[in-house]
Amino acid sequence: MSQVQTSALERLLRQRRSCRRFDDHSLSVGNLERLLFAAQGSTHSDGKRTAPSAHALYPLKTFVIARRIEGLEPGLYETGAIHEETWQRLHGIRSGTLLSASLADDTWLEDSPAVIVVAADRQIAIDHFADQQPDGLRGVRYIDFEAGAVIQNLYLSATEQELGGVVVMGYDDDIMQTALRLPTPFRSIALFCIGHPAARQ
Repeated sequence: MSQVQTSALERLLRQRRSCRRFDDHSLSVGNLERLLFAAQGSTHSDGKRTAPSAHALYPLKTFVIARRIEGLEPGLYETGAIHEETWQRLHGIRSGTLLSASLADDTWLEDSPAVIVVAADRQIAIDHFADQQPDGLRGVRYIDFEAGAVIQNLYLSATEQELGGVVVMGYDDDIMQTALRLPTPFRSIALFCIGHPAARQ
C-alpha cells in the first residue's frame, strides 16, 4: 500500500505557529513583498487577489509599520504597490504608542521589526450589502471573514520564509486609530507582528 506524500501546503499548515519573541535581525524588503503578496496580492488581470472577498469588493487594505527593514526609514507605509520604490511613507510612529492601545501586555507590538496593519473601509461593505441585512451586520461579517483569510495567508507566508509572526486584535480601537493615523476611511482590524524568531532559551 503506497503512502500519500505530504504536500508543501500540508507541511506549512503543520509548522504554522504564533511567535511572540523576535531577535534583533532586520527584515528585507523582499520578505515584506512576499508577505504582502500572500496577504492580498493581485493574481489576475480581473483584479482577483490571493484572499477571497465577497462580490470582489476588497474593502481591506494593508499598511506596514517599518522599524528594522533594510533600506526603509522607520514609519508607517502605504502598500498599494508592492515594490519598494513605489511605497509611500505616511508618517512616523512614536515608540510605545501601539502598546498603549493594547488590552494586554503585548510587548511584541513594540519589539517586532515590522507590523502589518490589516485595515478596512467598513462603510463601503455595510452600504454594499445593505440589501442583504439592513442593519449593516452582513457587510461587517464579510469583512471579518476576509480578514481571517488574509491573516492565515500571512501566517503561511511567514512560516515558508522561516519567520515568526503573531496576530494581535486585543486593543482599544480608538486609541489605536489615534496612534496609527490611518488615512480616511480606513480603521485597523488586526495587526500582524513579524520578524525572525528569537532563539529558544
